[in-house]
Amino acid sequence: MKKLILGSLILSSTICASTTLNYAYAIKDFNNSMTKKSGAKIHNFSILHNFKNHSFNLGYQSDRVKREHSIKKITLPSLDIEKYNLKYLYKLNENIKLKTSYLKIIDNLAPTDQGKIYGLGGSYNFTKALSLKADIYNSDYEKFDVRQYDLAIQKAFKIDNTKLKIIGFIKKIDIHGDKYASYTFKKKDYLTKGIKLVANHQCYIGSVATFFGKRAFTVLDDGTKVQHHAMEQDKTYILSVGKKFKEFDIFLKYSFQNGKELPENKEDVDTKVMSIAFSYRF
Repeated sequence: MKKLILGSLILSSTICASTTLNYAYAIKDFNNSMTKKSGAKIHNFSILHNFKNHSFNLGYQSDRVKREHSIKKITLPSLDIEKYNLKYLYKLNENIKLKTSYLKIIDNLAPTDQGKIYGLGGSYNFTKALSLKADIYNSDYEKFDVRQYDLAIQKAFKIDNTKLKIIGFIKKIDIHGDKYASYTFKKKDYLTKGIKLVANHQCYIGSVATFFGKRAFTVLDDGTKVQHHAMEQDKTYILSVGKKFKEFDIFLKYSFQNGKELPENKEDVDTKVMSIAFSYRF
């Protein structure tokens, strides 16, 4: 699978006229986790190609997390994760876009290993400044499934020379099945709301976002990411700043999440991620 993704990236970059290569490196720190330690390293590669009314996105992500039992102080096998994703977007006309996505998980420890996430969705522009977007995702795991329904509305406006977008969204998550390994689900449905503000001033861009309400097994970033461990997230805050050049972009991003590790019944677990991302267009 990795060779297929990398081969497609190389082939696409040689035949496409409108292509963007992306790379992000992140450090993930945990506080109060039962087994996960600080300093997890994340590498994220993707390629975006636009051709007429078609848009293709291929991505690969690898995570490596050191583990140690917080009470027994015993070193545990590291957590090694790989994720592959594919997204296709078709512009039907000036107002309507259709989307499909696929994500595959390889995890050496979690029961969600070999999980597959399928997505369908679309967006409609009421005006140039107002649009509505809807998506549905089915996460297919060995012992249970997760259905997620997303709805987002976006409004664009300007203040002087600064372009702004405000996005409000809702995520409805339903778990179908009873167990994650030996853990029995006590809650199977979640409703999460959120808001995001994006500002673009000349060559600078920044955004802030937050989620309201608990969630689990959440599909994120338009179907290209998923939180596949049994973690019930609650508070979430995300900040991003960057600068765009003619063919090159650079971004810094910070995210904070607080939640509960469900199988371990461990409350107040913080997850902090600091990342730097680069994009090159050609």
